Amino acid sequence: MTRPRPEDISSAGQDSFLDVVTNIVGILIILVMVVGGRVQQIILTAIPQSAANAESLHRQIRELENTVVSSESEIGQLASQTRTLATAASLAGEARVQLATAVAAAKADLVQQKEATDASRVKAAESEARKQELQREIERCTLEAEGLSHAPASTQEVLAYPTPISRTVTGEELHFRLEAGRIAYIPLTELFELAKTQTRRHSHAISAMAARIETVGPVQNFSLDYVIEAKVDQARGQVMIRSREWVVRPTSLGGGETAAEALVPQSRFRKVLANVTPETTATLWCYPDSFEEFRAIREELHRLGIPTAGRPMPEGAPIGGSTEGSKSVVQ
Repeated sequence: MTRPRPEDISSAGQDSFLDVVTNIVGILIILVMVVGGRVQQIILTAIPQSAANAESLHRQIRELENTVVSSESEIGQLASQTRTLATAASLAGEARVQLATAVAAAKADLVQQKEATDASRVKAAESEARKQELQREIERCTLEAEGLSHAPASTQEVLAYPTPISRTVTGEELHFRLEAGRIAYIPLTELFELAKTQTRRHSHAISAMAARIETVGPVQNFSLDYVIEAKVDQARGQVMIRSREWVVRPTSLGGGETAAEALVPQSRFRKVLANVTPETTATLWCYPDSFEEFRAIREELHRLGIPTAGRPMPEGAPIGGSTEGSKSVVQ
């Protein structure tokens, strides 16, 4: 096979290139024509649509302008109404403040009037009650005056006590306890005799100590506690024994008699007073709960002519005495 010559190969390549360029140019021309035709169609069809839209837009603009004018007019009217309402609201606020002030003043006046009315009612009620009380008192006094005017004359015994000149009791003395509204005889003389007897019996044992507490009784529901002391006189060779202090204790509660029972003829109180002498003094140890009974017993003793000495006692304090104490004073 024979090889082609070089000049043959170059001429064939140039023909192919020209064909390609020609084809491309043709394609471009076709595309330009197609695009141009479509653009012309678009322009021809868009012109009448734009004109119709423009007229519609003009109408809408005119309508909007009319709406704007109408809205501005309405806005002006609303602004005027708003100013009017603001003025009315301001005036209403001032009127409300004035009304509230007037209401508060009216309430204060009402409270004052109510207080004045209440005070007047209270005074009126007090005056009425006082008036009724005075009327009842006048009626009572009138009835008493009428009763006294028709009552027969009567005499009343008045006890007159002697002038209160005090003197110390030196003679025989009877002791009574007044407590819880009852009177009881204290057998102090009998208890002292028992104490003397017991002291003599134990004198040898007592002399060996400085002080000692002894108890005797009971006698008629009372016991005696006493302190005795012994002093030795070495110069004389003697032992002195004496009672330094004593206390009387009741052995039972509720003893004694009431004042009414004691004042009857056959009472124990009357039996104790049966053998008294003119020198005998009755000493009444009285507690705070028996002052009424004390007065009744004192009046009876005064009527009998028996000197009376009173010894008021604090509540709960025991009845007692000592060598450093005071004696009873009779008036």
